Formats: sequence, C-alpha cells, structure tokens
Amino acid sequence: MESQHADKHTFPCESCGSSLSFKPGTTALECPHCGHRQEIDAGGEVAENDLRDALKRARRARPAELVDGGHTIRCEGCGAETVITGQSDHCAFCGSPVVVAVEGGEALHVPDSVLPFKIERRDAKARFDGWVGGLWFAPSALKKRAETQGMDGVYIPYWTFDSQSTTRYRGERGEHYYVTETYRDSEGKEQTRQVQKTRWHAARGTVKVPFDDVLVCASETLPDKLIRKLWPWDLKDLKPYTPAFLSGFITERYKVSLEDGWRRGQELMQTAIEAAIRRDIGGDEQRISTMDIRHASVTFKHCLLPLWISSFRFDGKVYRFVVNARTGKVSGERPYSAAKITGLVVLIIAVIAAIVVLVKMRGQ
Repeated sequence: MESQHADKHTFPCESCGSSLSFKPGTTALECPHCGHRQEIDAGGEVAENDLRDALKRARRARPAELVDGGHTIRCEGCGAETVITGQSDHCAFCGSPVVVAVEGGEALHVPDSVLPFKIERRDAKARFDGWVGGLWFAPSALKKRAETQGMDGVYIPYWTFDSQSTTRYRGERGEHYYVTETYRDSEGKEQTRQVQKTRWHAARGTVKVPFDDVLVCASETLPDKLIRKLWPWDLKDLKPYTPAFLSGFITERYKVSLEDGWRRGQELMQTAIEAAIRRDIGGDEQRISTMDIRHASVTFKHCLLPLWISSFRFDGKVYRFVVNARTGKVSGERPYSAAKITGLVVLIIAVIAAIVVLVKMRGQ
C-alpha cells in the first residue's frame, strides 16, 4: 500500500491514488479527494515491556523508522522537537515560524501504542472559539485573532508504568483524647473548656500496593498545569503502534528519558503508598518515620496521546489552548485586558461614590 513521492512516504488511495490521512474517530485512513476509506490493521495486544530489560537493551529507532518519511524539526523559539512527514511552516507549540530541520536525529524508543484521534479539527476549533468567547476581561482583538487561528493535531509522548510494590514502614499512631481546662475570660470570670490532646503509639508494618498505568508525560514543551486539566485518558483503548495512525499529524519527540520517567513515576507512586501506610496505621493522626519501598514486576509502555493545539502570540507573549482529542476536555492560557479591568474598577468606584452621595443627601 505504501509508495514514496519526492521526499516523503505516503499511503496512496486505492481508488484515486491521492495521499490518505488518518480519519479521527475511526480506525481508517481517508482520502480527502474522493472520500474512499482504507481500514488500518490495528489488531493484537498492546505490549508491556520489562523495565530492567529495556534500560539495558531497549528497542530504538530513528525518526524515519518510526513513521514513513518521518524527519525531525526543531523550533528555534521554544525548542520543541517534533517528527513530521512533509513540511511545516510553524511550530505547533508556540506558533513561531522559525523551524529548522534536524539532520539524522537521535535514535528514540519505539512507541508501543497510540491512542488515535477521536475528535476532528472542526470540533476542536469550535471548542476553542467557544472558550475564547466566554472569557471575561479578554482583549477585544483576541476574538478576531481566534477566528483566524488554526488547530494542529499533535501526538504527545507519555510513559506508563506498572508495578507491584511492597513497603515496610515505621511510624506512630496518634489517638486523640480530651481534658478539661479552667481559664478566666476577658471579664475575669472562671470558665472551663475541652482541650484536645494526642497520645502517640509506635507502629510498624508492611503494605502492598499494585500500580497499573501510572502516567508520566514525556514532553517538557507544554506546562504541566495545562495538560493535567485534560485528564483522565481512556488508556484501555490504546492501539498497538502503527505508522498509519500518525498520517497527517505531528508527533513530538520525548524529552523525558525512560530513566527519568521511571523516577517521576516512583514519585507519583510514593504518594499513593504513603496514603496506604496512613490507612494501615489507623488512629486519628499518623506519623511516618521510615519507608522501605521495593518495586517488583515493573513494566512500562511508551505511548502517544492525541491533542489539538492552538498556539497564538498576543502582545509578544505565547498563549496555548489544548483539547483532549479523545474526550473533548479543554485547557488554555489567556491574556487579560488591562483597560477592561481598569474600566471595571473605575466603574465600581464611581458606583460606590454615587451611593455615598445619595446616602448623605438623604441624611440631610
């Protein structure tokens, strides 16, 4: 099915020969000219990889091997590196027109799975327009800017980790009790009150906490607070990786290595382990002095999750709006109009002043 034209590989339409692109919400490639669809063979199970084995001899590939005709470009503005087929005239993450080709490209971990696009560009654009239209104190020019702004479909890299954890801990269990105290109030009268005290007891034990698909973003281009608002992701619908799902979209290269991703994953797991220990200690309060955390049967996946991104510059600053291309959840950064805020403050002051004048006039 594949053929090569000029400097990029394409998936030709069986009907008219034009290049196909992945159709969001389906498991098929669609021809933009004649509408013909070709199903993607996405059978099989998504593989889980042994972490220790991968750290020693992980399967890696260069961008051209990840997706047919793939090559890397780097934004000179924000530093984002993405794998694309064909050409690009701007950066999806900051809107900068300055993008340069990266020759060769460092070998990358091969993705195990991909969560295909489900929401189409026009739907994402409608959500963007609605979001902008609902902003308070937004500059008047922002709406006009949004009407002409496009949306880029981008796959963001993630790691997921599974683990069977066993933790031995030492700590203390605090149990509340109350005593009656006597005191004198501001008038010198004797009063009584109940005062809470805590009695502490030594505690120790072992907790076992299993983890499945602890998600760690491998991108450092988008702020964490922006992408966390898009959670949760329907990871149960992950498909085994095949280049066809990437056709027509941009794929960001991961910046967080597998080793660093595992360290971040353990930090997320530790929060859940501490909560389990506190439940195991019981009582009214808990203190944890030591934790000996052991992870076993650790596996991981390198997956690609879909976003629609609109990046725009306003008064010299970059703002981004993102849509979870599976669920439609949105998250965005926005500018404020200093003039509108000042105008509101002046109006409030004027109203307060008018009320004061009316009160004085009635009092006279």
